[in-house]
Amino acid sequence: MYTPAHPRARSMNFELLSYLKKQSDFTAVADVEAALTRGKSKKPKSTGKQGPANDALFRDIEELIEQGYNIEFHPYLGVKLIDIPDRLFEHEIREDLNTERVGKVLHIHDQVDSTNEAAWKLLESNPAAEDGTVILAERQVNGRGRLGRSWHSPAGCGIWMSVILRVQLPPDKLALLTATASVALANMLQQFIHLPSEIKWPNDVMVRGRKVAGVLVEARSTLPDTYVMGIGLNVNQQTADFPEELRGIATSLRIERPGSAPVNRVRVVRPLLFYLDSVYRLIHKKKYDKIARAWAEFVPMGGRKVRLSQGDKEFTGTVVELDPARGITLKLEGGKETKLFAAETVNNVREA
Repeated sequence: MYTPAHPRARSMNFELLSYLKKQSDFTAVADVEAALTRGKSKKPKSTGKQGPANDALFRDIEELIEQGYNIEFHPYLGVKLIDIPDRLFEHEIREDLNTERVGKVLHIHDQVDSTNEAAWKLLESNPAAEDGTVILAERQVNGRGRLGRSWHSPAGCGIWMSVILRVQLPPDKLALLTATASVALANMLQQFIHLPSEIKWPNDVMVRGRKVAGVLVEARSTLPDTYVMGIGLNVNQQTADFPEELRGIATSLRIERPGSAPVNRVRVVRPLLFYLDSVYRLIHKKKYDKIARAWAEFVPMGGRKVRLSQGDKEFTGTVVELDPARGITLKLEGGKETKLFAAETVNNVREA
């Protein structure tokens, strides 16, 4: 399933939209007409009159409103843009997006099976797809997580995203790609959304003990040095929106923020792409230790007693060391033996 997102976005008058964004107050309709007619972006001196209605202008304004833009009319003062819509429009995401690789190419869809699968299909049709290409969807029908688990991804509630990565990495450093996404998510949540965040080894991002985001990095033997990094971030779900079995362990930005007001996802995805680009840059520079240190700052498990599931076996012990590339080392209960567990072999880790 692979459908284009918001095809009508192309019919918007972007010159009008850009002009309205630059105005801090109401603007007389006649002044808007004059500015657009003369190709000016600076607000001209008001004539004090509305002038004859420009049918084309009103159609363009109505189109913006239909696309979700909050635009207010006043019979004497004119028109004012109040807010942008909570829709993943490419032109809104690109605005002020200052990245080196991640998000330079964007593919946005209304609905996909999963963004990771959409990324692999894109690579099949375009093997030369650029490093940092981002695939976003309003909804995933079959979103997937680690170990074949499903990821609940309803329409308009989260950031369901995958990034195509083209990079050469030693086999023992591949797990740093998951760490890259986790560090970017945790940093963005702390620095931009102002929420306390932690990384639950190996790939979950937590807020106040509940999961708000997850990461799934995939590779295929047919495409060497190519990876797809999937990210799921819960943004606007309320508790009742989660399946019953997830309500005690999952959360969203809306639940965690004071007042539980809806969050505009465009204003979340922009800084997420920025932070992801910043950390991913360290991968290309081979500054692996810097990523590991940043990751360790968000992982609070050191020295704690945990239960670890590996296949059908369970181990209990104290965490001796955590490393995003090597894995987790436990001092096993009842003895002096220590054991290293690689991330890809572990089903679950929880406090004992």
